[in-house]
Amino acid sequence: SHPDWSLDVSDDGSRDGTQGLVMRFAKASPTRAIRLADGPRNGSAANFLTLLQRGVEAAPGAAMAFSDQDDVWLPGKLSRAADWLAAHGAQEGEVLAWVCRTVLTGTRLEPRGESRVFPRPPAFGNALVQNILPGNTIVLSPAAARAVAATVPAALRAGVPYHDWWVYQVVTGIGGRVGVEPEPLVLYRQHGGNHLGHHDPVRGRLRRLGLVARRRYGGWIDANLAALTAHRAMLTPTNRDLLDAFAQARSGGGRSLARALPDLGLHRQTVQGDRLLRLLALTGRI
Repeated sequence: SHPDWSLDVSDDGSRDGTQGLVMRFAKASPTRAIRLADGPRNGSAANFLTLLQRGVEAAPGAAMAFSDQDDVWLPGKLSRAADWLAAHGAQEGEVLAWVCRTVLTGTRLEPRGESRVFPRPPAFGNALVQNILPGNTIVLSPAAARAVAATVPAALRAGVPYHDWWVYQVVTGIGGRVGVEPEPLVLYRQHGGNHLGHHDPVRGRLRRLGLVARRRYGGWIDANLAALTAHRAMLTPTNRDLLDAFAQARSGGGRSLARALPDLGLHRQTVQGDRLLRLLALTGRI
């Protein structure tokens, strides 16, 4: 329902006719700016971040919305995001990120439920240890898009694991605002090829715990902190201090780190999540 849009597609090595589909769509929409480029073929985070960088270079004054190839936006999704951005100062240069809940579906888009509601507000102290922004719903104000795009080279060098988690850290780290729309406005298709999957089902949570058990989580934190450190001058003074304190606490490890987490304001979204975080600290997995 939002009429003013352009489309940038990054094909990261597909073998399913994607490029032909995009070109046919572009030919059928001659009044639209529709651009197709090859992705870096270095994982989904690199593909999305490189795509964002290209989008900002092409249209530095535009808001940017991420779209996964296998999900479906409901008609009012982009309009709702644009209205929220406008109401909160996007055109005046405010750093803003908007997300919404999703309808979880099967491969044929049959509804299976809705994504969870996170009980705690978005914050940098949460973003350092957990991502709550569903990447397939993110819409960034022009200032937020430019800020994230400026960090892309460092993020790629560090190998940040997830583009949406990185967006969450950058936006909150530089003092931006995150708006969460409670109405589900995206159909989120669940299938065996999902890069990580959503937060609710037992299998999804077990998959995450398996990655943690194999010490992948600590590696993700390493990459994120390396990229944030490269751009620490962008952070607010308070968040710069938090970044430094977290890095110092990690160097102590074990019980010292576990004790420091609540004092620093580092937290996940639930009491159970905070307990897991302390356990991970005690066992050297952060």
